[in-house]
Amino acid sequence: MNNSLISHQLKSARRSPIFGKSVGIKVLMGFLFFIILLDMLVFAFHFGGELAKHSSDPKQELLSYFLYYFGAMLLVRSMFQKLPTMAVTPYLLLPIKKSRLVNFILTKPFYNVFNLIPLVLILPIMASIYKSVSAADVFMILVVGLVSDMFVNYLAMYIKRVQIKHEFVYYIFLFTILSAFALEYFAIVDINALSGAMFMSILNNPVYIFVPVLLFAGIYYVNYLLLYNNFSLEEFSRGKDSKRGSLGGVTYFERFGKVGEFILLELKMMIRNKRTRTQLFMFPIFALYGLLFYTKPDIMDMNGFLIFVGLFMTGGFMMSFGLYFFAWESSHFDLVLTANSSYDNYIKSKYNLMVMMSVIMYLITIPYVYFGVQILLINTVTFLFNIGVNSVLLLYFATNNKKHMELSQGSAFNFQGVSGQHFVLMIPLLVFPVILYAPFGIAGFANIGFVAIGLLGVIGVIFRDSLLRGVTRKFIQRKHRMAEGFRMK
Repeated sequence: MNNSLISHQLKSARRSPIFGKSVGIKVLMGFLFFIILLDMLVFAFHFGGELAKHSSDPKQELLSYFLYYFGAMLLVRSMFQKLPTMAVTPYLLLPIKKSRLVNFILTKPFYNVFNLIPLVLILPIMASIYKSVSAADVFMILVVGLVSDMFVNYLAMYIKRVQIKHEFVYYIFLFTILSAFALEYFAIVDINALSGAMFMSILNNPVYIFVPVLLFAGIYYVNYLLLYNNFSLEEFSRGKDSKRGSLGGVTYFERFGKVGEFILLELKMMIRNKRTRTQLFMFPIFALYGLLFYTKPDIMDMNGFLIFVGLFMTGGFMMSFGLYFFAWESSHFDLVLTANSSYDNYIKSKYNLMVMMSVIMYLITIPYVYFGVQILLINTVTFLFNIGVNSVLLLYFATNNKKHMELSQGSAFNFQGVSGQHFVLMIPLLVFPVILYAPFGIAGFANIGFVAIGLLGVIGVIFRDSLLRGVTRKFIQRKHRMAEGFRMK
C-alpha cells in the first residue's frame, strides 16, 4: 500500500503542467543547495580544527553548542520548511484506513533535505577531533544529533499546523525563542553550560538515549493525533476565515473611489490567504535589517552598502509583492479582466498600496537616526527612489509574469509561480542607485550623490501618472498572454 501511495505521489508531480516548465528554478536551487552544502562542510572542518587546537575538552565544548543549534534549526524549519501534504480526497472513498494515510503523510518529512544538515556538520567535526573521542562517542553523538533533529523537525511541523487555525501560536513560539536568547544574553541562564551538561549525561549514561527517543515518539504521536482528528475537516486547512483578518468593517479606503476599493480588496486578499499573509506579517522584520550593519563601525563608512541597506529596508515590501502583484490574482484573473472598472484604477491601486507600505517602512526606520544623521539622509533618498522609480519598474516587470500562484500554500521556500527572471530583475532595482552614487562618492561629493538618488525619485513621483499610463498600456498588451499562463496550474 505504501508503495502504491508513493507511486501516486510521483506520478502526480510528474504529470503536473508546471513540472517541465521549472527546469531553470530547479537548476538554480540545486546550485544554491550545493554551495550551501559546501559552505557547511568548510565551516564544520574549520570549527572542528579550532576545537582540536584550542579546547582542552573538544567533546564537551562541542556538546555545549547543541542547544543553540537545535534552537536555530527549530526557527529555520518553522519558517522555511514546507508542511508535507497530499491530495487525500480520492483516498477517503477507498477502503484504506485513515491511520495509514496519516502515517504516510507523517513519514514524508524523513526525506527532507534539511535532515542532511546534522550529518554534514557532525561527521566533519568528529573527523577533526578524532583524537579526543572514541568510536562509541562518535556513534552516540551522531545518534543523539539525528534523533534530536527529528524531534525538532516534528515540533516545527506541529507548530506550523496549529498556527493555521491559531496564528498567535506562532508569535508565542517566536517570543519563546527570543526570550531564551535574552536570558543567555543577560547572563540569567547559561545555555552553554546547560547544553553541555544535558548531552554529556547522555554520553556518560547511554541509557539516557531513550530520553530524546521518547521525545521524538511523543511529538510524532501528537502530530498523528492532530492530523487524524482533523483529517477530513475542510476548515482545518483554511482556518477561520470569518475571524482572520476580516476587513469588512473598514470604510476608510472608500473615500478614494475605485482606487480605494481596489486597495481594500488587495489588503483582504493579503490577509485571507496563507502565502500573502505570511509575507505581510513578516515585512516589518525588514526594518530590523539595519541593526545587522549600523552597529559595525567599519560598515558606517561604506556609503554604497548603506544605500543598499536603505533600499532593502524601505522597499522590502514592494520587492516582495511587486513582481507578483498580478500573479497573486491568477486564480481569478479572468474576473479582473471582465470587471466593470478601468485598468488605470487597477494599476494605480497597486502603485498606491506599495507607496503606502513604503511610507510605513520609512517611518519605522526613522529611529535609526540614533546612529547618525547620515543614516536618516540615506534612508530618505532611498525611500524616495523606491516610491518614484522602483515601484513603477516593479509593476512594469510584473506584466511579464504569467505563472500561476496558489495562495493557500506557504511562502517559505515555495517557488511555485516563480521563475529565474524574478531573481534577475531584482538586481537593477538594488544596484542602479549604488551605480548612480558611485561617481559622486569617488569624487568626494557624497551628499551630491545622495541628492541625485533622491531627485530621481522625486521626478518619478511627479510624473507618476504618465509612467503608470505606460504600465497600463503594457498591461493591456500582455493581459491575454498573462491570463493564458495563469490558467495553467
